[in-house]
Amino acid sequence: MGDTAKSWQDVAAKKREQRADKIPAQWRIPAELMPPASANDVQDFPRTSGLFTKQELLLTELTASEVVQKIACGDVTSLEVVNAICKRAAVAQQLINCVTEIYFDEAFTRAQELDDYFARERKTVGPLHGLPISLKDQFNLKGVDTTIGYVSYANKPASQNSTLSNVPATLMMGESVNNVFGRTVNPRNREVTTGGSSGGESALVTFRASYMGVGTDIGGSIRHPCSYTGLFGLRPTVRSCAGLMCRSVDDIELFMSSLLQQQPWLHDPQTLPIPWRRDQMQLPEKLCFGFAMGDGTVTPTPPLRKTMEIAKAKLLAAGHSVVDYILYEAAEAVEIITKMWSADAGNEFQRDTDAAGEALHPHLEAWLGRSANMKAQTVKEMWENQHRRAVLAQTFLSRWESTKEMTGTGRAIDGLIMPSTPFPVIRHDGGYPWHYGALSPLLDLITGVFPITKVDLELDSVLEDWEPTTEKDKEVMEYYGKPENHENALVGLAVIGRRLEEEKVTAMLRVVNEIVGVDY
Repeated sequence: MGDTAKSWQDVAAKKREQRADKIPAQWRIPAELMPPASANDVQDFPRTSGLFTKQELLLTELTASEVVQKIACGDVTSLEVVNAICKRAAVAQQLINCVTEIYFDEAFTRAQELDDYFARERKTVGPLHGLPISLKDQFNLKGVDTTIGYVSYANKPASQNSTLSNVPATLMMGESVNNVFGRTVNPRNREVTTGGSSGGESALVTFRASYMGVGTDIGGSIRHPCSYTGLFGLRPTVRSCAGLMCRSVDDIELFMSSLLQQQPWLHDPQTLPIPWRRDQMQLPEKLCFGFAMGDGTVTPTPPLRKTMEIAKAKLLAAGHSVVDYILYEAAEAVEIITKMWSADAGNEFQRDTDAAGEALHPHLEAWLGRSANMKAQTVKEMWENQHRRAVLAQTFLSRWESTKEMTGTGRAIDGLIMPSTPFPVIRHDGGYPWHYGALSPLLDLITGVFPITKVDLELDSVLEDWEPTTEKDKEVMEYYGKPENHENALVGLAVIGRRLEEEKVTAMLRVVNEIVGVDY
């Protein structure tokens, strides 16, 4: 066992060495400028270090929509943009460990090709011309490893591209840490996470080292990281879907419309043949939102309750209406989806870690590792669970439709606003005692995320007279503890729509963001 353990450690060390070697010498942080380990907030390092020119800072802090417009107008070149963002990504890697595979040279080559094309043709090759983006370490790029955090997947480059950062091994944890690349930390407080499993993406984008990141979400893996890092996000249709993490609502529309122009349904049989329907973004003048202060089992902790109240007050002041809507279906959704995740009793996790002799993370080992002694479900049990999901979907739809009687608009609620988790960003290895994220992937509900504020060390303490509604409610509040545990943590909310309502949810994100704004 010792030799096996040594061998996987050597493989992981070699991968990290290869990654480090791809950072150009001129982009390595000098020892005298490297923040000490005790410096938790490194978000503003690019601005304060003197390592970046004014133009590099300007370019990297634009949104994706602004960048492609500047390139299309000839104000900047693709190579200028790629050089600036790759430099910032190199610095991000050294400070917060968020990158898995680096292909700066390939990016420079492609950027030069695009610049040559633009100079020759005086037009762009498409709406995303020259825009560098990042991909979660789950998407295949030909010739590049896709480890998904498994040592056994290292040094096995993909033979073809997927049809369409760092992650936790298995993709089934709320924090991005694995035996291959280590732990990703939050640039605003390196003692807390950026979430998971798309935590490498959220770290890169919030650090302004990527304009947009493509993640996946089967339980909250786009929504939670976005909520924790001040980003906009969209979890679109199709379970275990690819979705976007970015800096503005315009970027969501840019990405989704550009993607659907390529008719992905001709390449991926799981993709529905539906183009981006701009007419569906036309909303009624007055909207009505459901407001969910929890799910009947756990109530939001002080920072999330405060954020909900901020959003509610501003929406009402702007002439929209809200109705209370507790998401009672969420608890059952957690039970159903957890059975789906664990149907094989962790055999896949065990197989892929055993292949290299590495150990599962303690949280995963306790849940689905060998020591957990889980029993795989029978076919009958899986079908019963699927039936339970179908019944829940009907219950949820009926209750949503029943809100017509209380909205005052003649329609059911347009969207449901609530937190993704009852607590703000967590400390490392804290785990998730509860979250509200299971219903969207289980029922294919389109869900967007928008930033609002941050944890306030003075205002976000637990009130002395607070009383829990359930034992789990008490557990979660104790888990939250005090605002100091979440210092500098950003706080966002989610807006949930119905199936196939990507355009409407994107439009609602724009309305809510324009009214509520961002304060941090």
